[in-house]
Order: sequence, then C-alpha cells, then structure tokens
Amino acid sequence: MPMIVDPAAPQVTPPATVASPDGRLVAAVDEQWAGVVLAMDWRLLATPVVNLVLNPSMELGVTSTEPYNPGATGVTRTRTLGSGWAGAYRQVVSPGTAGTATSGVQYALSRPVVGGETVTVSCHTRTPYVATLQARLRNSATGDEVVVPVPQASVSSTWTPFQATLTAAPGILYDRVVISITGAGGAWAVDAVMCETGSVAHPYVDGDQPECVWDGAAHASASRRIRDAAAAATIMRARITRVGPGGGDPVPVRSGDTAWAVGGVGTAYDHEAPLGVPVAYTATPLYADGTEGAPSALSVTVPAPVPGTRDLWVKSLDEPGLSLRVMLTTRPEPASAGRQSSADILGSSYRALAYDTHGAETRQVTVDVPPGRVDAMRRLLRAGVLLAQVRPGYLWPDAYFVPADIAGPTPTGRLGASGGYLFTFTIEPIGRPATAEQPMRMPNWSWDTVAQQFGTFDAVVGSYPTWAALSTNGGL
Repeated sequence: MPMIVDPAAPQVTPPATVASPDGRLVAAVDEQWAGVVLAMDWRLLATPVVNLVLNPSMELGVTSTEPYNPGATGVTRTRTLGSGWAGAYRQVVSPGTAGTATSGVQYALSRPVVGGETVTVSCHTRTPYVATLQARLRNSATGDEVVVPVPQASVSSTWTPFQATLTAAPGILYDRVVISITGAGGAWAVDAVMCETGSVAHPYVDGDQPECVWDGAAHASASRRIRDAAAAATIMRARITRVGPGGGDPVPVRSGDTAWAVGGVGTAYDHEAPLGVPVAYTATPLYADGTEGAPSALSVTVPAPVPGTRDLWVKSLDEPGLSLRVMLTTRPEPASAGRQSSADILGSSYRALAYDTHGAETRQVTVDVPPGRVDAMRRLLRAGVLLAQVRPGYLWPDAYFVPADIAGPTPTGRLGASGGYLFTFTIEPIGRPATAEQPMRMPNWSWDTVAQQFGTFDAVVGSYPTWAALSTNGGL
C-alpha cells in the first residue's frame, strides 16, 4: 500500500554540495554554524560501467535495431513478450531463407566506437541448434566491420552468456554492434546486449537494473551502473582527516576518528574547520578484516566572519548547538608568559638561567552580546572545552580553551539602555582534546530531536529520503 506522509512534517531542501572526483565523499558548508557536513558512500563505483547500446532489452519494441542479413534474404526480428533474460521482452531472429548464411541483429550505439578503441560486447542467446555466434562492430553508412577473431559455438535452448572483445580499426567510426549466428536452423533469441569500453566484461547494465541509471530517456540512451553494494558490504567504519592550506600532517575530524560507515555509507560533522581558508578532507574506508580501501578527497572553504561585526566564534565541542558568534569590543593584545628560573652565581656578575618554551599566547577578550543571547552566553562559557575562531586577517590562531574567571554580563549603557551586554574572559589555549571514538555531534540535532519533530517513522522517511539526509538534518 502507498506510504502516507504527514503533511505537517517539515520538508528539507539540501544545500549546495561539493563532491570528490569519484563522488564517494560529499560535503556541504553549514554557514549557520560555521561547520562542514560530510557524507560517504563507497557503494558508488569510482568508474561507472557504461552500456553504449540503445534499447538493449527490447523494452521499446524494435526501436534502434535493424536486421543483419549479408548473403541471406527474409531475415526478420520480432520483439516477443515473456521469457526475456533482462526485463519482459526478448528479440527473436528468424533467418528466413538464409540456409547456412549469417543472420542477426544490429543495435544502435549511443556514441560511435572510435578507431583504436577497445570494447567488450556481451549478450545472452538461445540457439536451439548447432551454430557459431559472432559479435561485430559496424559502420552503418559504409558497411565497414570489425569481427571477433574467434567465433563461439552455440547450441542451447536456455539462455547462454556470450562475450567478445574487439578493437576498432584506425580512422573508422562504428555506430552499430551486431550479434549474429552462422548455421542452418530456425529462429533464435537474443537479449541483454551490452557494449562497454575496455577488455573486461562486467555484469549486464541497463537503467532498469538494480544500482543502474539511464543517462537520458529510458531505453533510448546509454545506461550505467553507478553503485556496487556488494563491494562495500564489508566496510564498517571510515577515517576522515583534514589538512589546512599550510599543509602539514593531517588532523582527524572529531566525529570521523573513526566514523560508522556500515555497508559503505556514513556521515560526519566537522565543527572545528579553520575559517576563511580552503581545507582538504580525505575519507578512507575501513573493512571488517582491518584493511583499508581507496581514499576519497575534496576541498571546501568555511566563510569567515566579516570584520567589525560579530567577528568571534565561540564554539562548544560537546554541545555544538550552544555555539555563538559574538562581537569583539576591541582587538585583544596577545601575551605569552615566559618560563624561566634564575640563580646567583658566586663570583660572577651574571646569573644562571633555566628556561623553557614560552606559554601559548593568551588573550583577555570582551565581547558584546545582545540581550536575547545573554543566557545562552552564560551557558556557553560554562560548557567545558571551547574553541575560539576569528578570520585569518586577525592573525589569531584557533584556540581551544576553558574559561576561568568570567566577568559579566555588564550593560553597555546606563541600565542597559544600549541593549547590549559585555562578557569578559581570558582565552588561554590548551592542546586539542582527543578525537578518537568521539560520536557525531551536530548543532541542535539528535535522535531525541527527531522524536520530538515527527510522530511516525513514515513522516521521517517522507522528509529525509536518504540516511545522509536524516543523520545530518538535511545537510546532505
């Protein structure tokens, strides 16, 4: 029965995305929270398998096909309903008065095979008498042909696979592929005709098959297999790393060290990407046996705040939804504490000095917060480890910190007449907290939120067509 979708369920429009060259990693910038949403799908084939044959299983009648009858007369082909190898139909070829001459069917291609190109032709046939089966490339205008060097013997009343590899002659375009037999007998059948580039035969492709699509109109365009779920079935997790514009060692994304990617499908969220500069993400699949697959990579830029406005992001690592963008009242001056110990040396005018690396640059900041955000700022400054980020032009490195003394909220005008409130605190950087095995945390989105917004699972499915869309609240 058809699924009933709650009309009150929110409909989610995904944002513009960036994809890796192989399409297996996709990202979208979450400008509201200055983060990056990431989705992985290793079911996608790095190089799709393309079938160039038009109407390969006869679903459009005999469109895009013609009889092939050199040396024979009365050769006909008929689309017959039932017992097709792929789909509802098969093509039945009647040799007519061919005797032992060659007869067959030629199929139009979505693009010509060019000189020097190697292709593999495959199909399934039913030939209930002794005959030899051949594949050809043909130029329909000139009659030029390339024939598979060694024909294949065929005698079977059941569907039998056939394949052949051919290389186009230099300087000639071939716009037809021909499946033919040579032998004395009656009608024979052919179905699921395929012509693909390269010398390796793949399972049959047309847009009606699982994990396949049509490039254009169904059965009247090329088709391609874009996914292979079986190849990704043993992928369990993925490792996601990030590299900034300065290069250096990759750093793990907090929710991608590692992220769940069962069956090759998973998502992650990066709330710590540098602002205003391009960063590159690399995702690597991890199989159940401990081996790694081929990585996939892309690059995005998270916009930085505009100077003079709310130019400081203060982000919570544990609760990203508490994060706020606030306005600095002045540019804070950095201070770096020295680490030295000294002692007098008897008989010397100099002192002995022991020293260590200077402390990280600290900054005392004062920020202006609108009245409606005062309580939120109170919660944020008491939410544990925070991340401070500004635009690159401020020459202020991203800093993880835990506020110590907090002053404010203090009204900016008499009795708060200006409407703003000031908070003052010190940013003393600490090392980045460990990322291993951290769960995915996305601002204001969790399974509890899903339960609050949707009354039924059908309503969830009606709003989020894929796992990536559901787990990222429409971010992808």
